[in-house]
Amino acid sequence: MPNETFRIGEQNFEIDSDNLKFSDATLNSFFEKISGITDYVGSALAEATRQHSLLEARYKQDYIAKFKHFKEDGKSDKTSELYAEGDPDVALIKEAVINAKYVKDRIFAHLNALNNARDDAHNRGHMLRKEMDKLDMEVRMGVSGL
Repeated sequence: MPNETFRIGEQNFEIDSDNLKFSDATLNSFFEKISGITDYVGSALAEATRQHSLLEARYKQDYIAKFKHFKEDGKSDKTSELYAEGDPDVALIKEAVINAKYVKDRIFAHLNALNNARDDAHNRGHMLRKEMDKLDMEVRMGVSGL
């Protein structure tokens, strides 16, 4: 999967799918870096959530202002609602809210994937230790059996 880059506020955030990969040989380095990566992604999620909330608040304010404007012009509630939703400025902010929610959800999904990769790495490490213990016992028995 290719890397994805998102703009969150004033910063760019990159989702690097390579951070999810590990092997038996890279298990130690994976554990050394995963906590820092998880913290970075978590802080990006917090900022994306904040940006999403700010855009939602701005959308509500603009929508209410447009609704009030049309209502004061003598339109019915339903007509004012439709005109406010159809206003280009309100529609632009609504699109920004939808995009911000996508970014927030995508980062949350990546954070979950990182946590799952960490769990998988823990399980793999445990299995490797069990295999090594079993091999060690076989070696000891083979040596003492001579």
